[in-house]
Amino acid sequence: MSKNHIEKIKCSKCNAESEMLVWETMDTSTDPQLKAQIRNGDCFGWHCPHCDNKSLIFYPTIYHQVNEHYIICYVPGNPSSAVEYMKNINENNQSGYDFNDNYTKRVVSDINQLREKLLILDEGLDDRIIEIMKVFAMAEIQKSFSDLTVAEIYFNKEQDGTYNLAVKFDNGQWGSTDFAMDSYDQVVKTFKTSLAVDDEVIIDTEWAISMIEKQM
Repeated sequence: MSKNHIEKIKCSKCNAESEMLVWETMDTSTDPQLKAQIRNGDCFGWHCPHCDNKSLIFYPTIYHQVNEHYIICYVPGNPSSAVEYMKNINENNQSGYDFNDNYTKRVVSDINQLREKLLILDEGLDDRIIEIMKVFAMAEIQKSFSDLTVAEIYFNKEQDGTYNLAVKFDNGQWGSTDFAMDSYDQVVKTFKTSLAVDDEVIIDTEWAISMIEKQM
C-alpha cells in the first residue's frame, strides 16, 4: 500500500511555510491516481498559498506499478543505499507483495531518468535494450558531430506516436536520431543470453557499455 506524510516547505519567494504531501511509497493498486500524477509531475508539485509561488520539489520515493510487476526507486543524488535496498527488497518485506524474479526492479537518481523509465514501461519495451541502443547511437552521432559531445540521450515518443532518441549536446543544443524497431529486435536477439542472467537495478550508459564489452 502507499505511504505518505506531510512536510513543511518554506517558500523561496515569500519565506512563509506551508504544507506539502510527500509520497514515501506509491502503490497503483490502492492509489491508481498516482500513475498519472508521477508522469505529469503533479506528485512533485507544490503551491504556496501565501504568494501563489509554484515549484516542483523532487523527493525520494518508491513507485510500484502492481499489475506490471514493476517497482522503481527514485533517489535524487546518490542512489547507493537504494541499490542495496532494491536488491534485498524481499528481506523483512511487509508489503504483502512478493518481489520475485518476475519483477522488474530499478533505481534512478535523476527525474529525467525516472520519466524515461516510465515511458519505456508504458510502451511495453525493455529499458536494457534501449540503453544498449543508445550507446551505439551515441557512437554514430559522435562520428557526424566530432566537435560536439553527447551530454544526455533519452528515449522519446512524439505526439504522432513515433519513437526517436532525443539528444542533448554539451553546448546545450538538442537534436534527435532515429529509433528503429528492427534494430531493437536485433539487439534483443544479440544480447538474449547475457540479459537472461542480468539482475542489475541501475540500467544506464555505464551498465550498457559493460554489457557490450562482455558481448565482444
